[in-house]
Amino acid sequence: MRTLARLPAALLLISACGGGEDDDTGAATTASASQGSISLSGPTAPGTTTTAADTTATGELVTTGGPTTSETNGPKFDLGDATGGPDTGAQEMCPCAPKLDLIYLLSDDRELWTYAPLSDSFTMIGPLGCPTTDGTFSMGVGRDGKAWIQTTYLEDQINQTYIGDLFILDVNDPANCTDPGYTPGAGGWQHFGMGFVSNSASDPCDKLYAQHWNGIAGGFTEGPNDGLLGVFDPVALQVKTIGPTDYNGAELTGTGDGRLFAFAGAPSSKLIEFDKATAQVLATTPFNNFPLTSAFAFAFWGGDFYFFTEGNLPYSKVTKLDYDNSDGGGNALTTVNAMAPIRIVGAGVSTCAPVLPPG
Repeated sequence: MRTLARLPAALLLISACGGGEDDDTGAATTASASQGSISLSGPTAPGTTTTAADTTATGELVTTGGPTTSETNGPKFDLGDATGGPDTGAQEMCPCAPKLDLIYLLSDDRELWTYAPLSDSFTMIGPLGCPTTDGTFSMGVGRDGKAWIQTTYLEDQINQTYIGDLFILDVNDPANCTDPGYTPGAGGWQHFGMGFVSNSASDPCDKLYAQHWNGIAGGFTEGPNDGLLGVFDPVALQVKTIGPTDYNGAELTGTGDGRLFAFAGAPSSKLIEFDKATAQVLATTPFNNFPLTSAFAFAFWGGDFYFFTEGNLPYSKVTKLDYDNSDGGGNALTTVNAMAPIRIVGAGVSTCAPVLPPG
């Protein structure tokens, strides 16, 4: 795998920069002249309901955790997790660790960074100290300040299939990374994107949800019952299946008020809201000419979604969906940073981060 060219230390903190029109789309610009825009396709808009087959929910267990990382030659994606919930007395049961109001990112060369949406700035926290040489695949960040990271390695060279392991790290000290004893492929879950989600708007305690990928090289697919949605059992150290989905490979992000979203779809990507108890689709927002790419991640923060996809290789770009229309752009999907300082393979935001736009 390609190793990123390092930037001078003075550029580790990047100030806001507008991109030109998005190179991955031919959509007309709807934002300011300094920002690229990607149009939404089809009649479906945020909040529009769709139908899905009935499924049976399984029990859900509270999890906490931490990330890990590594390089790989296989496809990568990460799920972010998402946003903060209301300040209620219930938070005393599941308090927020310090400094969990930003989006956490994994770079392609095993570093943990933060992304500040309001200033469009990147800051490196430090290199990961996980006891592995595997490649990075996905990440979720819990309210306790621990991040769970799934790594990836080539399990079967003949059939080109990948499988993932799990590690836990402290988001404020990524060198502090441990192996919880997870067995790769436990329960038939070879790989999965993941994200923490609060139980509800009144119950901030979070669980780690997962979207299955079969690990077969060649990309991610979409079709009837192609994938599975599950919830991680931290005692058994395996994912428990909730029900089938149409997405083989996806990123997940959750919110502090209990909502679960996926970034998935082929050949064009979509934003999907799932019922986290049944795996039923609650809403779908299709995108026009906005592919997942080989390395992708996303997170919900302050009422909006931030997508991290490959741009000017070997760097990522940042695209924002004004999901709540708080910017007055009509749910516009725009490029807010055409070239991040790193190639991003994982993103996570705890449920302590804001659900509504700050201020």
